[in-house]
Amino acid sequence: MNGSESGNVTGRATGIGPGEALGSLFQLGHWVVDADTCTLSVDSQAGDPEQSVKVTPRSMEVLVYLANNCDRVVSSQELLDELWTSITSDHAVHKAIAELRSAVNDSGSQRSFIVTVPKRGYKLNVAPESCTQSPEQAGANADNSLINLLAKSTRSRLAAMTGVAFVCLAIIVWSTNLVSDRSNTAVLVGVLPFQADSGNQGGNRIVADGLTNSLLSGLSKLSQLGIVSLPHDSRFSTISRSASEIGEELGIDHILEGSLLEVGGQVRVNVRLVRVSDGVQLYSDQFDMTEQNIFSIQDSIVSHITDSLSIHLDEQERRNMLDWGTTNAIAYRHFMEGEFYNNQFNPGDFELAIDHHSDAIRLDPEFENAYLGLAAAANNLAVYSRMDKVAQLQELVASTHRRIATLDRTSPVLESIQAIQARMTGVNHLEQEVMIREQILSGSPPDYALAHYALFLIGARLFEEAQSYLALASEVDPFEISPDEIWSYRADIATPEEELQIRKRQLQERPNHIGLLGTVGRNLVLEGNTDEARAYIQRLEALDTEGVSAHLTAIVVGVLTGELQADSESLAAEYNRGPDFNFSNGVLAFMLNDFEKGQEFWRDLKPVQKRRLRNLVYAVEKFFPASLLESICYQNLLEELGVGISWQQQLMRGVLEMETVTGIALSLPAREALSRGEFMSRNNLWPESVWQQINARLPADTQP
Repeated sequence: MNGSESGNVTGRATGIGPGEALGSLFQLGHWVVDADTCTLSVDSQAGDPEQSVKVTPRSMEVLVYLANNCDRVVSSQELLDELWTSITSDHAVHKAIAELRSAVNDSGSQRSFIVTVPKRGYKLNVAPESCTQSPEQAGANADNSLINLLAKSTRSRLAAMTGVAFVCLAIIVWSTNLVSDRSNTAVLVGVLPFQADSGNQGGNRIVADGLTNSLLSGLSKLSQLGIVSLPHDSRFSTISRSASEIGEELGIDHILEGSLLEVGGQVRVNVRLVRVSDGVQLYSDQFDMTEQNIFSIQDSIVSHITDSLSIHLDEQERRNMLDWGTTNAIAYRHFMEGEFYNNQFNPGDFELAIDHHSDAIRLDPEFENAYLGLAAAANNLAVYSRMDKVAQLQELVASTHRRIATLDRTSPVLESIQAIQARMTGVNHLEQEVMIREQILSGSPPDYALAHYALFLIGARLFEEAQSYLALASEVDPFEISPDEIWSYRADIATPEEELQIRKRQLQERPNHIGLLGTVGRNLVLEGNTDEARAYIQRLEALDTEGVSAHLTAIVVGVLTGELQADSESLAAEYNRGPDFNFSNGVLAFMLNDFEKGQEFWRDLKPVQKRRLRNLVYAVEKFFPASLLESICYQNLLEELGVGISWQQQLMRGVLEMETVTGIALSLPAREALSRGEFMSRNNLWPESVWQQINARLPADTQP
């Protein structure tokens, strides 16, 4: 129980009928929820130990919303729409749910408080009941927060220390009881008072005490965790004695200590958590503190310590952490955050992924998967970025490669990062194909080799061969990061109608994926469902801060709907967007059957843009007039750009050479085209009826 937030709960619970709105005070099982004070308290009348915890206002809003809709599953998107105004990532919802579960000790695989319904959302597993607030409780909610005093002047802080002494005394008495009886506590953590090493002992001493008590309050919310507040005594300093000696004397398992060091007016906070059994640092970090960020630093320290202990106390999560390749729980948590954001697939979340992976590397410089995660996020962001940003991302990946090479020149992560570097340049696909072919022929290729060769085949319209390679490629195993997304490549070779349904299902898991949003929007318009497409396109435009992907979708939709025509006034504005949009402007010109203009844009593509050309040309060609695809001028342009008949035939010969190893033969149409020296202008998997349907849906002036 937190001494500053406890209170007897004597309210009376009553059932609520269907559709009846809850008041600000209601009960969930043995927990009484006070929405006004953001407090959850154990009902002492239920025979449980008295306990009270606070949650953030946003988490309380989530809990109240779930309680008011307890008869159904509530999706993350619904919670975002109802409770957030500017947040589009459902990570905010996950964080609120995690805080609520932590507050009520609802951990493990069997959730008893809030259950997760896969791919649908969340539902309360406890029926809420209305209850009334007692007069005693109504008067017991005064704000005793020490932290609110820290932003005031030093004189005001000193005046508050009498109250602080009482709070500390209550915590010490409570902690002493925990040390004497461990029957109900799995782990004990001793919290040393933060040291204030500076000339400004008075002011910083108060701040140090505030940090100490903030940690005591926050850590007390962890289940099966006892907190011991250690006195200001040199006997309990890890400077004079080892952590194991202190732990043995006090019977505690971990020691948390910190210090404030003031240099040139800047206060630096150092904090570390030590396991007394072996002296291992479970967590250490440092923060630069100002008056403006004191609260956020306190929150960060409490959050990090809580996360670190939670992970180390959870056997399964600890094993996962070790399998990913780190012993630093906070580095692991940043890494998992990075992977979450990377899988959202939009520029804003890619930036967050890079930040989290960078934090993981800072905390554990030997965390190899964090380096690979950073490179993968940078690579994904480059796909959707303008040229200046791509150049910055290339340097970031190069720097990442150099850093991990200094750690371990034999690390398998280096090979994956080298593959990412090669892709980002956009110019050496011929050499990449030879390298991957040799890897496959060796009999022990890297995991991504078959998948990436399939991507080459898709770009060269060899869909049937790509389908066979994807069937051989293995999915990414747990605790692995791959530069390729096989789940996405399989949809690339589906017919437009099939792909539309697949992409819609994928959007249920990745609702902010701008590549999926663009594909769905374009295919919906191709089918004539323009109104439905608008919703996807609006989401795409809001998420695509770089604008490259959104522009491609906009011009395709513009031509298909007739809003962009050869003589339209808006055409000149599209053509004048600048070199970052050369690829999509070439697509626009070709859709309007203006070969000369399209050729002009594509010939001006920079090396990094040719990667986009190679990966997307097959996808946009279905919107081109058939007469243009069959013209020798267009095919010569593709050859000039490195994606024409020579590239296609190189891949055909590669499939033939690798057949003895893969068992994959060249399809009959591809074999005939190779023997006759002809270019395959359309993929060899879709039947002719599919192409006829597509041509019938194109505007009349772009049909053959």
